Amino acid sequence: MAVLVRPDLDTTWRWLDVARHPAAELLLRRAGLEVPWGKGRVAASAELLADPALTHAFSMQRDDGSWGIDDRADARILSTLWVVKTLIEAGLDAAVNQVDAALTFLAHYATTSDGYFTISGTDMGVLPCYVGLAARVFRDAGRGDLVETQTQWLTRHQQVSVAGQTRREAAEWGHGLDHRYGGCFSSTSCLIGIVRATEVWREGDRQEHRDAYACARDVLHERSLAFTRDGKRLLDLPAPARTPSAWTLPAFPSDWRVDLIDVIHAVARSPHGADPRAQRAVDVLMASRREDGSWARGWHVTSPFLKGFAVAPRGRGNPIATTRAFVALTLLAPNPEGLGPGAHGPDAAQLGGQWRGDLSDD
Repeated sequence: MAVLVRPDLDTTWRWLDVARHPAAELLLRRAGLEVPWGKGRVAASAELLADPALTHAFSMQRDDGSWGIDDRADARILSTLWVVKTLIEAGLDAAVNQVDAALTFLAHYATTSDGYFTISGTDMGVLPCYVGLAARVFRDAGRGDLVETQTQWLTRHQQVSVAGQTRREAAEWGHGLDHRYGGCFSSTSCLIGIVRATEVWREGDRQEHRDAYACARDVLHERSLAFTRDGKRLLDLPAPARTPSAWTLPAFPSDWRVDLIDVIHAVARSPHGADPRAQRAVDVLMASRREDGSWARGWHVTSPFLKGFAVAPRGRGNPIATTRAFVALTLLAPNPEGLGPGAHGPDAAQLGGQWRGDLSDD
């Protein structure tokens, strides 16, 4: 029987040990991994908050917790989302007052009367990729009070369909989502929306969540997570980069778009175990790893309020990109002796040379 070959991440773990970046420690701890070289959550958070880019960002935060130059609160929803999403994906959470204030702003202005996340403040702005994105952000930040309604919306309305064949029962949301933005709910469901929903359903505690997760997970695996249905080529997903396959490279910060780490993370930690159909995606991600075990930042969408944040020196790996990849791969194929380092398998760094390259940060 085919099995997923566990990638050898020892070199990556050693790189993280040497780098000892506070965001890396926070992200590893959030994933439930031990950090023997760590300073502790409080000290790591304090060190990260001392980053000049963050102190500048906080100086630009409004009294209501938002970021943005527009006087209308609803016009500051997205600018606030991109800043706080970056902070949370760098390891911070609602224990940081500025993060909690931003989330409270979003809870007030970026949710409908039913509590669903919206980019406009109305039902017309409720989009599946954003609802799933918001649920992940809220959960990672420790604001569980904001997660349930997002899970509820996705479970009721997010369809999983392939070539016109629906895979689950879902109520129609309407508001033109069958054709808006290329068709969120078209005959083949938007993969970005499915990835976001899969992450949310994976964490659900009801049978309907487990059923939806199993359905979406299987659809993603039918594509080997990142390929066209016929398996002949990588999907052409949107990314602010020059080549069609660039979306697979590690991204930070990002926006509504996903990278390959997001897709792998969505199906990781499955109660069904690692699926061998994920092997091609694992090989693609490992192929972009640098010889020293790190990953460079492949693409980014940085808020103007966070200029200079998470930029590694040219020619060096990026601690946050590296930790994101390490966590996703470790959760996908954990070491039988635990979730820490020490997993062994063939090094895929030399596979798929078309995805390698010098991806140093600018």
